[in-house]
Amino acid sequence: GERLEDFGRHTMRILIFLLTLSVFSCSGFPAYDYDLPVTEEALNASIARINSQPWSRNLYGLVRSRVMGVDMWDSDTYRLDLHFSVRETVCTKASGRDPSTCAFRTGPFVPTASCRSVVEVSGELIADITVRCHRSAFSSESMSSEEMMPVPIMSPDRQGSTRREAFPSRGRGSSRGDWNKPSYLSPDKME
Repeated sequence: GERLEDFGRHTMRILIFLLTLSVFSCSGFPAYDYDLPVTEEALNASIARINSQPWSRNLYGLVRSRVMGVDMWDSDTYRLDLHFSVRETVCTKASGRDPSTCAFRTGPFVPTASCRSVVEVSGELIADITVRCHRSAFSSESMSSEEMMPVPIMSPDRQGSTRREAFPSRGRGSSRGDWNKPSYLSPDKME
């Protein structure tokens, strides 16, 4: 009787832990709790890089994001691995608006993308960014054509020019992105 009670108590603790873990994993909180000051800036610069591409006349806004890992090379040099999803907003690029203040487009085919950004940081400045996105337009019934959207690598100058283009984007909603897409970068390789 007592063993069964201990087993039940232990099982309940595990279930509560797993439930708590699943709530946080679906809520847009990072997979790792890295409180690096440049993390939000790296995400903003990645979104700004996407919005600088000619894929659409409208801005893309952040749906959700996750820090997948940090590779520390020394005390002030490291590489961030960010996974995030974006969706087209109603704001045009010409408007100059912050994408986080724009509503997402609605309708049967709204362009979305699952992206991975590898950001090298040195001395709290972004030294290099590689962004890869897998774009698709979803309808209520099916998925239309998909294409990979490589983003050209541009190294900002050492004065931190990415700070000027970065918007304070924040994840909105807790809709699940499609994280089962293939990775286009291996974790040990920079392109």
